[in-house]
Amino acid sequence: MSYTVPPHYQGLWRRTLLTAPGLRDDTTLVLWMQTAQWHADLRIPADRPPCEGRRSVHDCSRDELLGLLRQEGFAGITQVQGDTCEWLRQLDYRPSGRRDLGCMAFASTLDAIDEYGVEADYAERWEREPASDQTGWVARNSSAEGPVLWLRSGRRFMLIRPRAMDATQSRELWACLAAGRATVEELRRLADFEISYGVIAEDDGRILHSTLPWREWQTIALPEAWAFD
Repeated sequence: MSYTVPPHYQGLWRRTLLTAPGLRDDTTLVLWMQTAQWHADLRIPADRPPCEGRRSVHDCSRDELLGLLRQEGFAGITQVQGDTCEWLRQLDYRPSGRRDLGCMAFASTLDAIDEYGVEADYAERWEREPASDQTGWVARNSSAEGPVLWLRSGRRFMLIRPRAMDATQSRELWACLAAGRATVEELRRLADFEISYGVIAEDDGRILHSTLPWREWQTIALPEAWAFD
């Protein structure tokens, strides 16, 4: 088992197709950033509510919160053994407790991957983004809302700020939601999980996509430990 991800995995990938029994999805925005150890993944459905005029989860209606909670994303350590890749999710928007393993078939040019589920029946097509860079950085710091994990690949970054509860508490609230018993305040607590993807311009970052729609197109400060050229 390798704890350093092979170089051909590293960089930024976009999913172009998901197929599973009774499902075909080529519209959800899915981005996967991979460094030598850490990964981050963001998944935003095409029909997510725009939440226009909102500035936080506290401004959102119940229907908007339910729409936001159809998103997915996670971050953690990646392990590779042969052609099998396992994503060990340490921060998870929708924690299930299930393992996440894929059998990976790279194109000869190494710019596309076909992923096949090992313990689930699905197939995903990944394509390397033109902005991809196999040199990655990881940083941690804190914000007013809590601890933040940062990943960087070239001039692209991903920011992960989990909700203020552990995975067990999250699963309990997700179970309440599935049973139709979640209150609006509980929906807000679940939706307060930021995964943002953006571009580095000079020494700042601009968010392009986020689980919190009002964060999109905002300019933010990046970790001081990162050096820019």
